[in-house]
Amino acid sequence: MKTQKGISSRIKGIAVVVLVLVAALAGMRLEFGSLQSPDWILRDSKAVEGYQWMANNTESDATVLAWWDYADGITGVAHRQAVIAEASREIRNTIGGYTDPSKPWHKIEYALWYPFEPEERVRDVADFFISDNPTSAMQIAEKYGADYALVMADDMGKYFSLIMAAKENLSDYLSVQVNQTSRTRSYPSKETIFTRMVGGEEIEGFSKSFDNGRMRIYKLEKTAAV
Repeated sequence: MKTQKGISSRIKGIAVVVLVLVAALAGMRLEFGSLQSPDWILRDSKAVEGYQWMANNTESDATVLAWWDYADGITGVAHRQAVIAEASREIRNTIGGYTDPSKPWHKIEYALWYPFEPEERVRDVADFFISDNPTSAMQIAEKYGADYALVMADDMGKYFSLIMAAKENLSDYLSVQVNQTSRTRSYPSKETIFTRMVGGEEIEGFSKSFDNGRMRIYKLEKTAAV
């Protein structure tokens, strides 16, 4: 009898542990779903204006080349295709939710449920943006059938992630300066497609189609790659 009671107690203990784990995973899954919610897009009226312009003024089958965190707006508001919709595993440390120091379990959530993009695809998009040659950039756009490219006016904070995704040396693209208060700031050290688009400049083979001071959308003239 004692043996049977012991076995029964162990089974109950295991069952409790399993139930706790299942409940924890269910809670984590719900939290991860909220992290992935695209609702934040609607809080940026200028961005919504840009996506709505895209929905009304571009071809219904158009493909847009942009950094991955704009895919929700491109697909969900503008109803257009995005070349990449998520980050790659190699740059997961650039995802805000993944690196939240107050919630270390987020790393488990991302490992279990985040739909990482293939590295090559993300790297190609990064190469497009950090290219200093419009023709080379256009060849990448052609590879994915991209018709438009999109950036925001305050996107320079993403430059580090782009360089990292392209596996290039930061020092080749950014210079670091220290001011009188010993604070360091990074500045672009060379012109690239990205810096020029963010600045709203005219670029050979790129036709600026929309600019509301925040979002900039360029139509890609594919003949420039020939």
